[in-house]
Amino acid sequence: MGEFRFQVSQGIISIGWNPEGKLSHIQWALASDGGEQPVGAIPAAALDMAAQLVRYFNEGVPISDVPWAELDRTQWTEFQSQVYRAITDIPHGETRTYAWVARRIGRWSATRAVGQALRNNPFPILIPCHRVVAASSLGGFMGKVNPEDPELQLKSALLGLEDLYRQPIFTFLSCAGSAPRPRDEVRACG
Repeated sequence: MGEFRFQVSQGIISIGWNPEGKLSHIQWALASDGGEQPVGAIPAAALDMAAQLVRYFNEGVPISDVPWAELDRTQWTEFQSQVYRAITDIPHGETRTYAWVARRIGRWSATRAVGQALRNNPFPILIPCHRVVAASSLGGFMGKVNPEDPELQLKSALLGLEDLYRQPIFTFLSCAGSAPRPRDEVRACG
C-alpha cells in the first residue's frame, strides 16, 4: 500500500494504491500535510493518473477513459458501481442532477442514495462527481455541502475549468498546439 502526493493548480492531490498496485483513492487538499512520500516504486497506473490530473488541473484537458481494471473496487456495493459508471457518461464541461443519475441507473426514487454514493466516491475528478448538481444548487462535493467550504469552491472551479476548456474565450486557451509532456510536469510534494 502506498500513496503519492503532488501539486496541482488548485492544491495537493494524493493517489493511493493497494498491495496489488491497483489505485485505491484519489484525494484533494488545499495544502500538504508534510507526510512521508512512498519508498519504492510507484505503480505505472498511479503515474499515468498523476500526469492526467496535472493536465486536467493546469489546462482543463479531459481525463481519458476511467481505467476500471486499475481501480480497487473491492469495497464498492453494486449500487455504487452503477452510480459511478453512470456519472462517467456525463460529458466534460456538462452537469447532470442527482435525479438524472438515479433515472439513468433505473432507480427513480434513489436521489438521496445517489448523493450518498457520490459522497463516498474514492476517485473524485476521475469519476466526475463534481458534474452532478442538485436541481436548484451546486449540491455537495467530497462530503461537504456548505458553499463556503473549500471543497465546494473546488467543485465550482472544476466546472468553470471544464467550461473554459470546451469554450475558450481566447484562442491561445484552446486545445490546439502541442502541450508539454504531462508526466514531466508531475512534482512530488511532502
